[in-house]
Amino acid sequence: MEEQKPFYKIINEICQEKNIEQKLLSYGWIRELKKDEKIHYIIRYQLDLNSAISYKIAGDKFATYEVLKSNNLPTIEHKMIFNPEKRSKYFENKFIEEAKALLLKHNNKVVIKANDSFEGRDVYFCRTEDEIESTVKKLFDEKNPTLSACPYMEIDFEYRAIYLCGEILYIYKKRKPYVIGDGKNNLQELIEKKNNDENIQIDISKEIDLQYIPKDKEEVTVSWKHNLSNGAEPIVINENDEYIEEVKRIAKDAGDALNIKFASIDIAKTKNNEIFVMEVNGSVCMNKFTEIIPNGYNIAKGIYSKAIDKMFE
Repeated sequence: MEEQKPFYKIINEICQEKNIEQKLLSYGWIRELKKDEKIHYIIRYQLDLNSAISYKIAGDKFATYEVLKSNNLPTIEHKMIFNPEKRSKYFENKFIEEAKALLLKHNNKVVIKANDSFEGRDVYFCRTEDEIESTVKKLFDEKNPTLSACPYMEIDFEYRAIYLCGEILYIYKKRKPYVIGDGKNNLQELIEKKNNDENIQIDISKEIDLQYIPKDKEEVTVSWKHNLSNGAEPIVINENDEYIEEVKRIAKDAGDALNIKFASIDIAKTKNNEIFVMEVNGSVCMNKFTEIIPNGYNIAKGIYSKAIDKMFE
């Protein structure tokens, strides 16, 4: 049950500690919070802070890219692909060709994703025009109205910044999922064990040989995604991190540009040491974070507590 998830446990504790009256509506989908004659709502992981416009922009990958680009912030190029059921065939053909053109510009490595994707879902790595076409068809068959195509970037780490009303509250970084060899088991077996042990499902990179047997203690990256729910490793960072100040500045500028109040902002550091905004998330979910990061529960609770205080100002 969702009530058992860390987020909801944290909200219950905060409401009790701050004397906030809480009522569950719509079978628990909506939480009504009342204090000092003020009423605010929480829907799933979205707190009643962001405007409808800011939340809608953050929930659309292409829209976020356009706003960031308009504000001269470093971000990864996106191309829009329209579902022909929603638009004319002209839109489908024209923009698929633009997506294919990215292959030539970026070493046959392109990412196709639903514009409203989250937690790494509906995000695919394509290396050929046929893969682009089949991926686009699959996502359109699933009734996605619009997609984005962007170049695949060789990313070392992904930073996640928690933004609240013009302030960066916390930053950590994520490393792509990896396994450690034992000199006996192949990658397929090591991945299956990791999935079972950590109750995850790694989105395996197409470019690895699953029959390869890593040497004892050899680390092998097995996915191209940085999602904690798919096995990425969160890393606590400190002020000595070489890129922390640049990440803070860019994350704050991104939040300001979207005029958003509460968000998590993902920043990529590439192998070429370039910094780009990847996406902005208007729903701040830290469930997996609380389970993996040392003292993660208390860190997340402190963040949500400040956000709820802002709601009632």
